[in-house]
Amino acid sequence: MIYTTKAYQEQDMNNPVPLTPKPDHVPAELVVDYDYIRPDGLEEVGVYKAVKRLHDGPDIIWSPRHGGHWMVTRAEDVKFVQLNYEIFSHEEFMIPRTLMPLKPLPLAVDPPNHARYRAVINPGFMPGKVAKMRDDARELTIELVEKLLPQGHCELLGDFARVMPVTMFLRIVDLPLDRREEFVEWGIALMSSYDPAERLAAQIRVRDYLKTVLDERDNGDGDDLLTRVAAWRRNPRFQSEEEVLSMASLLFFGGLDTVASEIAYIAHYLAQHPEQQRRLREEPEIIPAACEEFLRRFGLSNTGRILTRDFEYKGVLFKKDEMIMVPNNLSGIDDREYACPMDVDFDRNAPAHNTFGNGPHKCVGQGLARAEIEIFLEEFVGRLPEFRLDPDRKNVEHCGSVPGFDELYLRWD
Repeated sequence: MIYTTKAYQEQDMNNPVPLTPKPDHVPAELVVDYDYIRPDGLEEVGVYKAVKRLHDGPDIIWSPRHGGHWMVTRAEDVKFVQLNYEIFSHEEFMIPRTLMPLKPLPLAVDPPNHARYRAVINPGFMPGKVAKMRDDARELTIELVEKLLPQGHCELLGDFARVMPVTMFLRIVDLPLDRREEFVEWGIALMSSYDPAERLAAQIRVRDYLKTVLDERDNGDGDDLLTRVAAWRRNPRFQSEEEVLSMASLLFFGGLDTVASEIAYIAHYLAQHPEQQRRLREEPEIIPAACEEFLRRFGLSNTGRILTRDFEYKGVLFKKDEMIMVPNNLSGIDDREYACPMDVDFDRNAPAHNTFGNGPHKCVGQGLARAEIEIFLEEFVGRLPEFRLDPDRKNVEHCGSVPGFDELYLRWD
């Protein structure tokens, strides 16, 4: 919807947040009333069909929501912003920028300083480590599926999607598995809240816990990631305790949400396409390609960047300190990049997707995420009989910085 002067003077009664006046340098034709947390049509058509409507308008838009921000809608522009961190800085990555009071490292810092913190985390996701974790994920998935199989139904998030990947993450950082449900609740408290005070409270709770863990592992000889983070205190470039708490917090929250959301979207799709389920079971050799196709089709994160200087791109003038959103959930369904982008085609010979990002901030856990999704397709889909959506239960979906399902109910015979 293009905004009029009258619309700026009103508030959405269902979302009583004042709309930000259009800056003088923003052309009126680029102003679109888009709320990435509550896009129009979310409950009726779901996240991806709701956001896909933006492709009917300008490639670059300006929204008066959440303090006012720019947004690119096309895959080539998403990649351009991701690669050019000198202009589009990752030092502010939430919209509105007040949403993340305590900035996690290395997510909220650009090169060259980004590399020093990334070097602490990278070894935990090297190919040899991922290969071992793949074996563990397979064993755990088989165990979970065998328990679910005789039930004939499940709530996917609670019974699997937040169990397998989160358990794998807890093993990586060597945190107690018997507190998994509690840790997931902590993560949801942060991810689902768009109130700065609530987010800060969630961050502080996790930091207080992690501070105790880091102190216990200081000078330890373990090879888990939190022991590596604690060892940063003795690095010559160590500057403050904030660095170790920040890195540890990023690992904690980063492991609790995205893969679970991706698995839920894949299951939701497959539950409505039994022919695709059958093909995965009958042709397991296509699973790596299917994994990439699902990652393309169901890109997740919607992150922000902050302009480091005035910059003109595609005829649009961005001003220093303005925020711009980079929507991966729109990038993968761009019809300029992918033919019939809303379809899932396991035989698609497509360009690389932007789901894990590009440039220095490319997701460090992408190898593990791919492994967990492939294991899900091999063992969960492969071992269950044909499953479908439960017609008697409502599946609750949300948008925001990480779209996903709150609940997803499946049945099988």
